[in-house]
Amino acid sequence: MGTTQSVIARLEGGKSRVSTTILARVAKATGTRLRVSFERVVV
Repeated sequence: MGTTQSVIARLEGGKSRVSTTILARVAKATGTRLRVSFERVVV
């Protein structure tokens, strides 16, 4: 995937901000697609 184990550990921990670049790498490495979307909130 081209990243270190510590980066993966931070991702798994869920307590750090992750760039879309890293998320795209994870998607590619796992054979999935990254999709980011905005959805309208109904109030």
